[in-house]
Amino acid sequence: MRFYSLLLLLPPTFARSITSRQTTVSAWVAQEEPVARAALFRNIGVKGEFAQHVDAGGVIASPSTDAPDYYFQWTRDAALVFKVLLNQYINGNSSLDTFLREYAGESDKLQKTENLSGGYTTGGIGEPKFRVDGTPFTGNWGRPQTDGPAIRATVLIEFANKLLDAGETEYVRSTLYKNTLPADTVIKADLEYVANYWKASGFDLWEEVDSDLHFFNMMVQQRTLREGAALATRLGDTGAGDWYSTQANAIRARLPEFWDSSRGYLISTLGTSRDGLDCGTLLGSIHGNGAAGTKIFQPSSDEVLVTLQKLVDAFKPLYPINTAANSPGVAIGRYTSDVYDGVGVSVAHPWFICTFTVAEVLFTAINEFNSTGSITISQLSEPFFKQFLPSTVVGSTYTPASPEYSTIVSGMREYADTFVSTAQTHVRGNGSMSEQFSRYDGFQKGARDLTWSYASFLTTVWAREGRTAF
Repeated sequence: MRFYSLLLLLPPTFARSITSRQTTVSAWVAQEEPVARAALFRNIGVKGEFAQHVDAGGVIASPSTDAPDYYFQWTRDAALVFKVLLNQYINGNSSLDTFLREYAGESDKLQKTENLSGGYTTGGIGEPKFRVDGTPFTGNWGRPQTDGPAIRATVLIEFANKLLDAGETEYVRSTLYKNTLPADTVIKADLEYVANYWKASGFDLWEEVDSDLHFFNMMVQQRTLREGAALATRLGDTGAGDWYSTQANAIRARLPEFWDSSRGYLISTLGTSRDGLDCGTLLGSIHGNGAAGTKIFQPSSDEVLVTLQKLVDAFKPLYPINTAANSPGVAIGRYTSDVYDGVGVSVAHPWFICTFTVAEVLFTAINEFNSTGSITISQLSEPFFKQFLPSTVVGSTYTPASPEYSTIVSGMREYADTFVSTAQTHVRGNGSMSEQFSRYDGFQKGARDLTWSYASFLTTVWAREGRTAF
């Protein structure tokens, strides 16, 4: 890990060129994966190279302390990072047990820290951002944010289930989920917050729009309440399990409202002046489903695939690097009217997270098609699939044994790889990734070594290998 850490401190000394990368996507992914793994640990307290003053189990968004200052803990970002670590734990890396317990402890501390969103039982769990020592951030911010507690609960619920499978009932019941009200354990507190506050107004994952109807937020909320209901029932808290299920179903009943048939895509937030085409919608599909799926707006669904294509089509002409000669693919930003440039307000740029996310949705859709054993062409999805199989017609169903199925899947995989290759082109030679890269020349912009960028890369790689993250 130290080897990668030293490399990542070196400034780039090479010129950026679209044609400079000759490495195949597969070879680059194999080279980048250990760099990305090491980068996550550098940003986790208290042993991480860039996080030695961070609470154990805390995650900094970035080591950057000026222009911009991202040296804080964000509930959402930390949960997404530990989602990656838990995925490795599930797949046999038992050494991560200590990290996960420290994360649970830090989460409990943050939940119980009085802040500007409220107290432990009065909405404070929705506070999005804390200082690295766990004390509250008291500056102006988009608060509350209701997505972070849901993702954190999803991570710790899965951790609790694995511990229960291993017979560690006492730790789970005493530290993670105690069958008491008011809640005083980390999972129970998050589930109670989500179940009681999902209707409340809060900010979107980009911390800009205040509304009670965000697609991303509601997708991750319905997922954690479903999974929380199962854990509660497993632990004998059947009344809570029924309550969480009721709230999950209520959220799911509202999710179809985000489909705008006149525009032909899923809207990120209802009731705003924006056009609603947003990378956050794709992130909602991924993190609101996971490998098991929740059977609503999964990556392979018609609505998500056509939304993805609308997003790509909108960004392709927007950034000059997308139309440059020999560009490997389309770089993707958050949304087309974005003006955050990584430090202030001017013109926005592509994000590594969003560019990888398009690829991850496509790879995950392939995995879901392989799991269900068929691809069916509807009137809605026909234009999307025609780019891979021009002869397809509405009503066709293809199974893995058919050449048409193979053609579609191969085409989707090649298409997904163009987004990975696009990100690869703008990753520094030492493997480091910031938040954004310039729409004009591809040089990196904004916060350096953004932890979420590395996490997004890793989950995309796993989806590419057929191993969709939980």
